[in-house]
Amino acid sequence: MPSVELSISYHVFFVVVGLAAAFGIAFLSYRSPVPPQTRASRIIFTLLRTLGLWILMLLIGQPVLSLVERSVKPPVVDILVDNSQSLSLVDDLGDRRLVLRGALSSSEFAALSNDADVRWSLFDHTRRAITSWSVDSVRSDGDRSDIAGALRDLRINSGGRRPAAVVLVTDGNATTPVNPLYEAQALGVPVFTVGVGDTNDPRDLRVSSLLSNATAYAGTRVPVNVVVHSSNAAGEQAEVRLIHRGRTVDRTTITLDAGSRDQRVTLYLTPDSAGLHRSSVSLSRLANEITYANNTATFLTRVLSDKMRILILASAPNQDAAFLQRSLSSDSNMAVTVRTGNPQGAFWEGALTPDLLRRSDAFILVGAPDGPTSHTVRQLLLQEEFARKPVWFIPQRSENVDLLRPLDPILPAHVDQLVPSEQVVFCAVPESRRLHPIFRSQSVASDPWSSLPPVFRSQGTYRPRPDAEVLATIRAGATVAPEPFLVTRNADGRRTAMLTVYGLWRWKLLTASEGASVSLYDEFVSNIVRWLTAVEDERRFRIRPERDAFSSLEAPAFTGEVYDESLQPVIDADVQVTAVLDGATTTVVLSPLGNGQYAGSFSLLSPGDYAYSATARAGSSVVGEDRGTFSVGGLNVEFVETRLNRVSLEGLSSRTGGAYAHAADLHGLSARVRAVPGFESVEDIQRSDVEVWNNPWALGLAILLFSIEWFLRKRAGML
Repeated sequence: MPSVELSISYHVFFVVVGLAAAFGIAFLSYRSPVPPQTRASRIIFTLLRTLGLWILMLLIGQPVLSLVERSVKPPVVDILVDNSQSLSLVDDLGDRRLVLRGALSSSEFAALSNDADVRWSLFDHTRRAITSWSVDSVRSDGDRSDIAGALRDLRINSGGRRPAAVVLVTDGNATTPVNPLYEAQALGVPVFTVGVGDTNDPRDLRVSSLLSNATAYAGTRVPVNVVVHSSNAAGEQAEVRLIHRGRTVDRTTITLDAGSRDQRVTLYLTPDSAGLHRSSVSLSRLANEITYANNTATFLTRVLSDKMRILILASAPNQDAAFLQRSLSSDSNMAVTVRTGNPQGAFWEGALTPDLLRRSDAFILVGAPDGPTSHTVRQLLLQEEFARKPVWFIPQRSENVDLLRPLDPILPAHVDQLVPSEQVVFCAVPESRRLHPIFRSQSVASDPWSSLPPVFRSQGTYRPRPDAEVLATIRAGATVAPEPFLVTRNADGRRTAMLTVYGLWRWKLLTASEGASVSLYDEFVSNIVRWLTAVEDERRFRIRPERDAFSSLEAPAFTGEVYDESLQPVIDADVQVTAVLDGATTTVVLSPLGNGQYAGSFSLLSPGDYAYSATARAGSSVVGEDRGTFSVGGLNVEFVETRLNRVSLEGLSSRTGGAYAHAADLHGLSARVRAVPGFESVEDIQRSDVEVWNNPWALGLAILLFSIEWFLRKRAGML
């Protein structure tokens, strides 16, 4: 039963004095009433006035009435149970589902429920609190084991009461990249781990990992690198097949090693048409494997219609053009065409036609326009139909500034004047520009570009445009000058790049045959071409799946952006996405996130390759439409590791002050949990305050007392 407490802003002495003063005033008022009253009437009048005056005096002291209820609450223990598919396997210790259910129904967990407030949760890719717990709540059908996410969610959403301990029941194989140890330590309480499964390697053959190009060109041979893991299959043979569009396009047979081993296999795929292609790697089955669900892995390849077509226009035969052609031609995704000017004003390799320029994705000008070919090149490049084609300009020693003037609107820098004298310079890339896509390198050195051989530069003045970006400057000896080495520009839908140096072939020819910098020339050339030809999406409506492939137990999620004709975000659009598989359609409406962004997800979909179409409407008008493809089904990460990860669970529990136990032997678990320092009951005090002075009923009571007094006075004939 709650206790009642009254507090007031002044000392209790003044309360008593106030009561005495109120009584004195009332007594004097009714000591000799006119007309005279009976003794009983005078007592009633005195009491009414005394109480009314005293209540008013109490209200001046701002009294607060408190109802306090005290209770003793047991300590809280959170139990997190892994609900992922890996807990459905059958290993040498038996069916994991039965072992798990037997452990959760054991007397050890029952003892915890008797002594603590046990809060149950299931987790796979998310954590879900279970209010009405039973072992039947465990389905073992989740597509992820996000142990770190479950611990993080428990820490953030603990319901206001911190647990005394956490019991984690799992096989210890986290299928998300975050280390659960960090989240367990952040909880600040002991974490007891219960392992489910066998620590010994089961008999299994699986696709451990798969790596292939996400994007490729039609007709290009694409390597597919597969890691095949085998255990307890010494001397047996397994076939690895690459399946594309329902037919086997490559295969190989491997002999499995003893013990638990990984073997790398490379298969090859040659897509023949554009689109999003679904392929799979399949392993033959061994007898008595723990599961066959990991014998197949699916991957997607976005196939482009053709190779990237690069046109090199050289004013005359030179080393820069020759090395560029050799470097770019070594890339199987590029088709390189060269036109080299001759003294007669034509080209050695053939005519430079508008159709050739039209079919090219990017132009590289090496000393052109210059000499007799300048007029032809200039007239073609300045045509409106080529206005958005990317251009890379590399000068030569004999560059003619006057012939270069008409290309000023294209180039990212103005060339004011050039002096025939030549200087030797190095490339200096500021630290702030080394993460630019053009200067990204596989070299382990922090600044590999500074160690490259010198190149040549004609003395002159290069003035970058206001909207251009200087990515590298020149270095002469140990002095870095502000003069540009490489200038780029991205404006009006066109990307352009300009070197102020020539002799770049020296980076390839004069670099040591060994060392990390041997491929820098090829990387630099490839990076510039890929940056120039990168497509920027300027559509008003864009919709895309969070990734190209989803697992069969994962809801495909989409995000989108909607803009009006002024490219301002539309915040109240109606965005619908429809997925189609074999004529069957499923539609979802995306929810607005603000600032023109939208998100939503389908329910679980059947495995297959889906085509989706999306429409955004603002009122009765269509803002835009988009379409694409995505896939459901692939490598199930839950079966990549099939044995109990006892080392991980023991490390997690020992680092947090808990203990490890196996699900088949839980003896002493409840006692160890009860022994933690924070396992004790706490007094819970629930206090509710009523501000009497601010309550209209208190003032109403005083007014009522004075009203009754006045009514009785009138009935008694008093003034």
